[in-house]
Amino acid sequence: MIPNSEAFQWDSVSPHANEELSEAQCWSLLGGQETGRIAFLQDGRLLVFPVNYLVHDKSVYFRTSEDSGLALLPGDLNTSFQVDAHDGEAMAGWSVLVSGRANSVKDESLLTTLWGMRTAAPYGGGQRNLFVGIDPTQVTGRRVRMG
Repeated sequence: MIPNSEAFQWDSVSPHANEELSEAQCWSLLGGQETGRIAFLQDGRLLVFPVNYLVHDKSVYFRTSEDSGLALLPGDLNTSFQVDAHDGEAMAGWSVLVSGRANSVKDESLLTTLWGMRTAAPYGGGQRNLFVGIDPTQVTGRRVRMG
């Protein structure tokens, strides 16, 4: 997905900039992408997987299979979710990090809403019928520009 130009606008006139984003800016950028990375610890190893995702009511959701490593871990799992974009020509980019607790979605009303939202098909093959939601405890982001 090509980043929109608004995501690369700056408050600074310096040729080098590192700008912290507000939480509202982070959610706006998250809502404009469809692929991110979920990270969590399993058996003492940090695992990171690309996932297609969607944003709803300031939470991040993605689909996985019911027998995936993430689905088989205990509920209320500490996770980080990261999304970024860059514009090579402008030598600029941004990154957003959502930290929080991941749980499988069980609420029928929420599941109905999530299934009704447009999202890209998950990367992995097979059935991806389990929605996992991240309840954020911290949302941070930054823009960088060089040149």
